[in-house]
Amino acid sequence: MLLYLHGFASSGNATKARILKEYTELNRDNIPDIVVSPDLPEVPEKAIDKICGIIEKSGGKIIVFGSSLGGFYAVYACHKYKLPAVLINPAVEPHIALKSVTGINKNYSTGSNFEFKEEYLHQLEKYYNEIDTDKMNYGNLILMAAKDDALLDYTYTMKYFKNRISKLILEEKSGHEFLTFRDCLPKVFEFLGYNL
Repeated sequence: MLLYLHGFASSGNATKARILKEYTELNRDNIPDIVVSPDLPEVPEKAIDKICGIIEKSGGKIIVFGSSLGGFYAVYACHKYKLPAVLINPAVEPHIALKSVTGINKNYSTGSNFEFKEEYLHQLEKYYNEIDTDKMNYGNLILMAAKDDALLDYTYTMKYFKNRISKLILEEKSGHEFLTFRDCLPKVFEFLGYNL
């Protein structure tokens, strides 16, 4: 299973989730895994519970993909379950990065409004403090980062992981949305051991 975790104010039908599904369908002979891309609750505790439930019920091979806030959740899953993870412009300190969005927000995918409460920052900080980067399996960690990401500085992300990423895909111009995601997928799957 390929578990895709979307970012803040997005949904399981996010652009990169759709791209990942399309890519695996086109390469079904070489990538037999299904893509699961759940809608994650805005409440971090509920999002983590949902992610852990999916992983624990799966019972098979899992690779976690996560973008932005979903990248943080992927780091958490990678740490807790020792899973391989593909991080796309991850928010490594979301309890700090998301301070500016407390209040009413609009979901980019659905158009519906939701409230992101200050207590959610405390929940994120709690999960952040549970992650011990020294105990992570870096042999299975791929970082996809954009130098021109206006929201999250990739150099800070590299420092967070102490430069122990097993595969770095660094794009000059891809933005926070990581617009070159589709073009980079062959490198990702090749590194993960798929014969494309």
